[in-house]
Formats: sequence, structure tokens, C-alpha cells
Amino acid sequence: MQPALLGDEEPHLRLRGGLTPAAAQPVARVLLETPVPHLARPFDFGVTEAQDTEAVPGVRVRVRFSGRLVSGFLLERTDSTDVTGPLAPLERVVSPVAVADAPVLSLARAVAQRWAGTLPDVLRLAIPPRHAAGEARALAAIERLTSEPPAALDPVPPPEDAPVALREYLDVLEDWLREPDGRDGPRAAAALTPASEPGTGWITVGLAAAHRTIAAGRSVLWIVPDHRELDALEARLGDLAPLTVRLSADQGPQARWSNWVRAHAGAARLVIGTRAAALAPVREAGLVLLVEDGSDHYVEPRAPYPHAREVCLLRVRETGAALLLLDHTRTVEVQDLVESGWIGSIDRPREERRATAPLVLLPHADTPSERMPPEAFDLIRGALGRTKRETAQGPVLVQVPRAGYLPVVACARCGDLFDCPRCEARIAAAGAAGPFACAHCGLREEHLSCPRCRSTRVRAVVRGLERTAEELARAFADVPVIRSGGTDIVRSVDSAPAIVVATTGAEPYADGGYAAALLLDSLWPGPGLDGVSRAIARRLRALALVRGASAGGRALVLDTTDVVVRVLQTFDPVRHAHLELRDRQATGLPPTTRTVQLTGPRSEVRAVQARLEAEAGAGVLTPLLTRDEEDERVLLLSFGRSASAPVSAALTAAAAQRSAASLPVVRHVVDPAGAL
Repeated sequence: MQPALLGDEEPHLRLRGGLTPAAAQPVARVLLETPVPHLARPFDFGVTEAQDTEAVPGVRVRVRFSGRLVSGFLLERTDSTDVTGPLAPLERVVSPVAVADAPVLSLARAVAQRWAGTLPDVLRLAIPPRHAAGEARALAAIERLTSEPPAALDPVPPPEDAPVALREYLDVLEDWLREPDGRDGPRAAAALTPASEPGTGWITVGLAAAHRTIAAGRSVLWIVPDHRELDALEARLGDLAPLTVRLSADQGPQARWSNWVRAHAGAARLVIGTRAAALAPVREAGLVLLVEDGSDHYVEPRAPYPHAREVCLLRVRETGAALLLLDHTRTVEVQDLVESGWIGSIDRPREERRATAPLVLLPHADTPSERMPPEAFDLIRGALGRTKRETAQGPVLVQVPRAGYLPVVACARCGDLFDCPRCEARIAAAGAAGPFACAHCGLREEHLSCPRCRSTRVRAVVRGLERTAEELARAFADVPVIRSGGTDIVRSVDSAPAIVVATTGAEPYADGGYAAALLLDSLWPGPGLDGVSRAIARRLRALALVRGASAGGRALVLDTTDVVVRVLQTFDPVRHAHLELRDRQATGLPPTTRTVQLTGPRSEVRAVQARLEAEAGAGVLTPLLTRDEEDERVLLLSFGRSASAPVSAALTAAAAQRSAASLPVVRHVVDPAGAL
């Protein structure tokens, strides 16, 4: 139901209930907080004389819509409306804070267009639920900051062993901050090695850039994958701490809303957070920092499913802020930006990489094919000071594959190992019944049977976290064995000799870095376009926690995936990303093209596909993958970057039309992670 205004013959606007309208701009355009696509547009309501002062654009309001009280955002006020009849008035203004102001709306609209979503869905991700006590706390902090401004900052120097290109970037950043002259800030991606700060060098590098930006009077947005990185960063803020707010999903409603309001008001010069902060308001943004852009944590599981990296890129394009991507690896998506010339690349020469990364060892060719050969125990004994050889001493990291994929499988009935039927390499499985995939030749099969007994059930051969920890505890009975994985993740360990067994992604930081690392089993995480790249990223993250070769750091790699081992030996993920991008360009696969995934009843998916092809134009959309699951179809379509706007508009219009007609839902996800 659309609230209405009297026809043109009536000189004055009327409100329901006989209430007196505001003297100026009595019509409020309100965007309802609703997940229904066809209602994702402004509706007109009246502003009463009593609400005139507090009903400013951007505030949250409550309105009566179709007989129910609904929350919404007041987008703008105007003098007229194109509907007839008296207008329903705003029920009340929820808060005086104009949360959906012009900068927030501008970014939200860009995100909605990029991922073919609705503005209410994006605002739900961007603006946390209000908390009255948190808001009062934030407003008090803002008032104190106004009366007692913080002391001036002195920029901190970059790390002494920083690459020359990184020092040049910081110099360019400082020059730009002094005299922007309408130019966009410098943009770069840095592939880091452990150097003098194993695992935490990204903090020192990022702080050097953040200090310069804040000292120049601009603000910084710094996004990290999860709360462990966030805790490590927060502990190192120093004199930036009073100017910093933290935004993450693990915060309580009060703390999160209080910090969000402070950031929105410009009372925080540094906003740090996880994926939840990618859409946070940052006033006078001068720099956007993003760590480990390929992390799975950056994929938003709620509509319209934006990726934090891409949101940061949108922010930089909109604001002209500087950009610095920090990682130990290089994703194909970032390499695409580098080779297009949109961002620069910061890397070390080959000789420096070898000196600042740990020495990577491989088992001897004649070593028995055991899970932990004698070299593994020699490595651990050396790091624990149990041998006469001069080696670095300290904690040892033992990385085991993440649970959820079986890198090596055997028949559950007869015990024979499963080999690839095409190339006879070891085959992997997603579960006890498949699907199966080969890292060597790329084969993917939904079902396989044992050549000997024809059983279709498999079991894992690779032993997990607990079994590995028990085995090492027996071998080194007098050494602490620390487990990290699953729900029990250890954030950091000290420099005392110990054995740390961790699943991928759960490796604790070690004071001064690990003396050695043992990378067990094949880490190829299964079929998929990014399978090998993800395995490389997880292995490099472990190596980045180990001291450099010049400090005696060593790592024994027992992975059997050749391409992963080659990258680890050279610590050169940039070259791998370049070669991978070249393959994608030749085959027309993402990120050189974009994709959309449709999921729903088969007939309805076909109908949406036909509508998209009709509206976007012939030949624009190319089917890449079709998968039927009972009565549901999953269809993946690709399209060129130049067709982004029409395809996005067609998807949004189709969703709204189907919603208004009460047709079955066909879910669309633009650029879905892991679809190929």
C-alpha cells in the first residue's frame, strides 16, 4: 500500500489522523528494511510539525506499512509526491544519528549494482543494529574527543629490511598526502616474505603506511581475515590506539554499534576489522589496507554476497584513496589488476626472497614413502637442540591438512589406495562417497569404484591433527606438544622449544618465528579453479611464520603436488599467479570474465536465463556449468566485463518482477566463490 497525497486541486498536503505537516519539505522518502526485492524502493510518508527537526535525511525511522510497523531509512525530504490521498506520517525517528547519509548510500548503491542486489540488503550488511546504550557511549566519546583533541603523530619508519619498492611506495604515499592535487592515491600489492618478523611483518609495513596517512589528517581502513590477525594488530597499535575503533562480527551489539557510530562521526582515524568492516563508514579516507585478499573469510554468506576485496576496490575507485594489499601470496585476481596497470606490484628480487624466506627442504628420492620419514624427525630434533649440528632452535610448526577434504584415500573394504584412472596419480575425495578429483591431470568424477573389489566407499589414509600430535608426543615425550585446530585455536606461542601441530589456517604466531616447519601430506584442497592457488596460499602462510634462511629457519615439505612444491622452493607466488592468469585469459575464465550462478527449480532457472539473454543481448552470456540436484538446477553463466551493467540490471529487474508476481525464487549470485 502506497501512502498518498491529495490531488493537484488541494493546495496543502494532508496527513492521516489530522496531524499537522511540517511547514517545509513535508514528504519523506523512506527505504524500508525488507528482504523483498519488489519493495526495495522508496515510499512516501509525511513528516509532522513535531518531527520536522529530527527527521533529517539518513536517520532510521519506524513507519506503518500494510498494517505493520516496519523500520526504514529516510533517504530525502521533498515538497511533493506523485500519489493521491493523505499521507501516512512517520511513526517516529529511531535515532538522531543520520546513519544512511550520502557517503554510506553512495557505496551501498555501488555494491548493490556490482552484485545485482537490493539497496536494503546492502544497508543491512553496512549498518549494524542500533543499540541505545552503545550509541550514548559513542556520543559521549565523540564529545570528549572534540574538547580534547589527540596529540599529533610522528610517522614511524618502515622496517629496515623492507623491499626498495615498498619504501618507494611509502614515499609516494607521503607526497600524495601532502599535495593530492585531485589525483588518486597510489595503489600497490606487496608479496611479503618472513624477513625479520616471521608472520607479523604485515603489521609493521601496514603501521608505517597508516601512520603517514593519519599524520597527514586522513583516515585509514584496515581489513584483516579473522579475529586472530585483529588481536595481533590491536596489540601493536601503540599511539594509534586512542584513534582506533574495531569492527568485527565477534563483538557484542553494544560495542559494535558504539564503534560504528564513532567511525561514522569521524571520531576514529583508524578503522580496523574483519569482513564486517569492509562497508564501514570512514571519513576523509586516505588509505585502504587489506591483508590476505584471497582468504575464504572475505566471502560474505548473505545477499548480495559481496567479497571484501572487491568492496575495498569499489571504495578506492569512489574516493580516490590509496590502496595497499599485503599478502604472502598473490591471487590471480590481484595479478590481473597488476597486469592491467591499475595497481603496482611490490616484490623482492630472487636473491632476497631466498635469504628472507626459510630454506625449503625435500625428502631424498630414496627415502621410504612414509608419512613422516627420518628427515622429519631429524628436522624436529635439530630445532629442539637435540643434535650437535648448529641449527636454529625454538618451536617447531607441524602443519596438517584442514579437515573436510581427504587428500589420499583407500578402499574402505579391501584397503587398496585409490589411483586416478587417467594418469595413475593419487586421487582425492571430498568425502566417503566422493566426488573424486586428481590434482595432477585435473580429472573430476562424481563416483569411482575400487578396481579390485568394486566397492564405492573410501576411507582417509592421511592421519589428522590428533593422531599426528599423539605420534609426536610419543616420539618426544619431554617436549610440550600444542594442538591448534577446529574449535580450539591457539593464537600465539612463545619462543620456548615446543612442537605445535596445527591445521591449515589455525597456525599460531610464534615469538620470533618458528625455528622449523614440517608440512605434512598433500594439501591440494580438491577440484576447483582456485584449488592449487589455495593450497599454495595455505602452505606459504605456514612458511611465513618460520624464520628466514639467514636466521637458520628451515622447512621440510612432504607435499606431493609438484606445482605447490615449486612455488614453495622459490617463494615466488607472483610468477605462479602470472602463469595462472595467462591460462585464464586463454580459456576465458574468471577473473578475465565475470560469472553469475542461478539456483532454483529447473523450469524457473530456464525462464530467468531466457530473460537475461533477451535483455543483455545475444551472445553476451555463455553457459559454463549446469548441475541438476533432484528438482533443483544450478546454472553458471559467464559474461564479459563490458556487459556488467546490463547483466546486473537485468538480474535485479528479474528478481523484482518474480517477487511481485509471487513466482518461485531463483537465487542469483554474481561472481560466486568456488563455483568452478
